[in-house]
Amino acid sequence: MRLLSVGPAGAEEPFALIDDAGADGPLSPEAVVVPLRPLAARHGIRIEKLSDVLEPLADLARWLAEPQVRDEGERLGDRRIGAPIPVPRLVVGVGMNYPAHAAGLDTRAGDPVLFLKPPTAVCGPYDDIVRPPETTALDHEVELGIVIGTAAHRVPAEHALTHVAGFVVADDVSARDIALGAGLAHPLSLQLTRAKGFPTFCPLGPWLLTADETPQPADLLLELSVNGAVRQRARAGEMITGIAELVAFVSAGIPLEPGDIILTGSPPGCGFEQDPPVFLLPGDVVEAGVTGLGRMRTRVIDEPDPSRREQPTINPRSAT
Repeated sequence: MRLLSVGPAGAEEPFALIDDAGADGPLSPEAVVVPLRPLAARHGIRIEKLSDVLEPLADLARWLAEPQVRDEGERLGDRRIGAPIPVPRLVVGVGMNYPAHAAGLDTRAGDPVLFLKPPTAVCGPYDDIVRPPETTALDHEVELGIVIGTAAHRVPAEHALTHVAGFVVADDVSARDIALGAGLAHPLSLQLTRAKGFPTFCPLGPWLLTADETPQPADLLLELSVNGAVRQRARAGEMITGIAELVAFVSAGIPLEPGDIILTGSPPGCGFEQDPPVFLLPGDVVEAGVTGLGRMRTRVIDEPDPSRREQPTINPRSAT
């Protein structure tokens, strides 16, 4: 199943995508979706958001298989597509989880490095990425996002995947200059939460692909381009710590709930790794995709001057 949230920011509603109209980029207005609220209500269940149906996914699959459901489909039209989980309770990031991205550090000898991104950083797959005035080193990081489906606390790796609802494309947008803080002279000088936590610094989407349709997640191909030039390309199987092991490790210290998201780390090719480094500028278009999970297309803009009271563009399917 491909599940998505559609509607204005802050008022998204859950849908299932049943026909993408052959889209190879941003979803076409001709794509066909089925609203999940009335479908669940018909079966005596009240839902408000997509995370409400992640635990009974088997039930949802049966409902969507009913013969009349396709007749209830509607065109997507020009409605905005939000993040599949618009306001996750928890976004856990994993640092340096691809060998080349770890810059020679012996990460295999230690535990995964975790950090948190605030829910306010999450935005839709076609929304603008807003560069705040505090940074001149805005960078991209395409990642495979794990969406938790059932509560998980101290789950062993061999059972971890049973707690996964599905997967989503993510971009762990980062302000590299802020991340370094005052430098590396002090162990507490890194500012990862601030550097990765500004609004729009976590585009997600366009849809959540359920785990039953992703039998071999290690084979998923991640790719990101800036203005049409490919910067990052790798398979999920190249990760140092795999998907099941990450869920087990994170849940050992942080109890996970349905709708929580784990960002699994980024492959090499980020802007700071270019020679010379190349950071995102206003007008740049970032496209990020993962096999079967669709593609995001986000445009970089500068944060508007608050004195002008302008707002970032919320574009349903921005192509420029």
